[in-house]
Amino acid sequence: MNNTSVTCSKRKSLRLLALLMALLCLVSCAQSSEITDATDEVEPIEYLNESPKLTVSLSSATVTAGAKGIELPNRISNEYLSPILSRLNEASYACAMYYVDLETGLSITYNEDRFFAGASLIKAEYMMSVFEMIQNGQLSYDDLYTYTKANKRGGTSEIPKEKNFGDQLTLKEIIEYLIYHSDNTAYNMLLSYVRSYDSFTDWAEDRYGTTFYFKGCNWLNAVGVAECWKEIYERYKAGDEDYLWYVSLLKVANENKFVKGGLPKDSNGKALYEVAHKYGMDISASNDAAIVFYEDRPYLLIILTDYIGYNTQYFMNRISEDVFALHEYICSADED
Repeated sequence: MNNTSVTCSKRKSLRLLALLMALLCLVSCAQSSEITDATDEVEPIEYLNESPKLTVSLSSATVTAGAKGIELPNRISNEYLSPILSRLNEASYACAMYYVDLETGLSITYNEDRFFAGASLIKAEYMMSVFEMIQNGQLSYDDLYTYTKANKRGGTSEIPKEKNFGDQLTLKEIIEYLIYHSDNTAYNMLLSYVRSYDSFTDWAEDRYGTTFYFKGCNWLNAVGVAECWKEIYERYKAGDEDYLWYVSLLKVANENKFVKGGLPKDSNGKALYEVAHKYGMDISASNDAAIVFYEDRPYLLIILTDYIGYNTQYFMNRISEDVFALHEYICSADED
């Protein structure tokens, strides 16, 4: 064997050894996942290099709950946490979850700071900035906007099927298309005529200290979405007429089958609880954010993924099912 052959053989052996060491590292890191409380520091991580933690924020919720006369468990049993953590860790794609009991503030999160492609989920948060302009008198539901060829967008879009170029739509009609159908043309009309994406992201940063941004597509994370949706619920609960209408639209919005699909059903297969939601799906995202109206203790559940495929609905249904069991357990502490 000549020197060249020996050198090539050694290089192949070294590459094989490096590959085996990398695989062992991945296996070891995957076993390091854990459930933590809010006092633990969670360092930024690269997905698949280390499994994210399920972070339970119970201490901050206790004060809020006590002020409202609501009892919470002293700790969350692993019987309810472990199935959620296992399901999230075992996903073959990146994912994030944010659960919060909207009456007490108790939250349980996973990978909440990681950014994901938002797809149409961003429309829900964007609409809040439009409602602010309406309430400030900058806009009126009766304002008219002309549908043009430049406004037309593909994907989920009903306006091109029902309207002709040159037709005028009121702001209220555009909002209805946007929320009920997740209409891309309606969204583009709002971006063109009402509020640009840059203006919206500046608004979100100023109001919530959260970051949404555009780089090839829109990007968001679970903690930023949660801040917006908690205010949707608070405005709705306070009787804000714009948000009462908004939530009524979100309850009948299309594709309401992800979080809602994991909830208990009656004998006719109908979910026992109302859900106000906004989904987002494209080639790199399957997302859902939903308020589940569970008796007098509604909760918010956000699920983000970087994958679209045949099993993402099943995955979100099962996460929703596990979280519902967890929420019932948390609420049961107030009944003892």
